[in-house]
Amino acid sequence: MPIRLIQFDQNGKGITLIERSEVVKCISSEISNCNVADLKIRSLHKQWQSENYAILSHTWLQSGEVTYSNWRNHTTPLDTQSPGYDKLAKFCQLSAKRGFRLGWMDTVCINKESSAELDESIRSMFKWYKKAKICIVYLAETTSLNDINKDKWFTRGWTLQELLAPYFIKFFSKTWTELSDNPDETDKSSDSPLLDRISGAAGLYKNEFGVPSRHFHNAPIWRKMQWAANRNVTRGEDAAYSLMGIFNISMPTGYGEGAEHAFLRLVKEIL
Repeated sequence: MPIRLIQFDQNGKGITLIERSEVVKCISSEISNCNVADLKIRSLHKQWQSENYAILSHTWLQSGEVTYSNWRNHTTPLDTQSPGYDKLAKFCQLSAKRGFRLGWMDTVCINKESSAELDESIRSMFKWYKKAKICIVYLAETTSLNDINKDKWFTRGWTLQELLAPYFIKFFSKTWTELSDNPDETDKSSDSPLLDRISGAAGLYKNEFGVPSRHFHNAPIWRKMQWAANRNVTRGEDAAYSLMGIFNISMPTGYGEGAEHAFLRLVKEIL
């Protein structure tokens, strides 16, 4: 399970963060011993146990994202008018409409000031996206299907695994409008009108990531490297770290080691 999740009500309001340790603490004792105040935890336990959460895939804003440190900083009021908070709120509202009460997004759910937590998150990210019941992709530069191939989301290093890992994925435009007509069908389905568009924009063949085939694990090493070759990352080491899940390997992270050293370690693990 993720280290922490976003919790919200049936309308996507009342947004809070719930720690894994809080749920585990309740689970470790007998549920019957939980008092009335723990009823919320019992409900969360059921949802968490079934990993019933939504997950967001997006590109970071240049400024204004709601981070974990922002959220926990009680001395400075949270700017609820910022574009980052609006993105968080829209994600929660959209998830709630689909029946979810838990969600995850990297900006607010990862404490980047903790090297241990950051390391676990990076090494677990692929698994978290894979286990999510739905992955909501927010294309901040897309207004319609006609310009989807120009969206920055398809050029970023981390979003490659966010496309490959989930089974059920839905794409939304900059106005949070669903880009496909069938809300109950994954946009990676062979029947989805989006599949051709996604394939072209991402530079992948449909049978490499589409449902039901999803043959990306069987793709040769050179092909997986080709998928990532033209994608950009903010920190050099992420070019290697973002490929761990795709190659089904795990290695310690170490920002500051440099992109070349990180890539050499990745190759050693692969081979």
